[in-house]
Amino acid sequence: MANRPQMPVPGGELSPQAVCDAIRDWAESHGCTFQQLPHAGEYAKVIVRVPGSGTSFTTVHNAHRGRRLRRDQVRYAVGNLNKNWRGLT
Repeated sequence: MANRPQMPVPGGELSPQAVCDAIRDWAESHGCTFQQLPHAGEYAKVIVRVPGSGTSFTTVHNAHRGRRLRRDQVRYAVGNLNKNWRGLT
């Protein structure tokens, strides 16, 4: 099985920036680098890199009704981060 770090899904509703911050904190705790970039249609594109090994990415949605993302939107962003790993064996 591939050596891919899996981020647990944070509980509850979070703001888009709080989701990015949670991903950053998780990535740094695993020795990965974190990059948050603007995205044309969503809040941000997040890239996580394992130095010398692989990379993963996800998009974080905009909060449409209110200031927070629903739990399913948070789960979607983290799920994509976990399944989009490239270059790790």
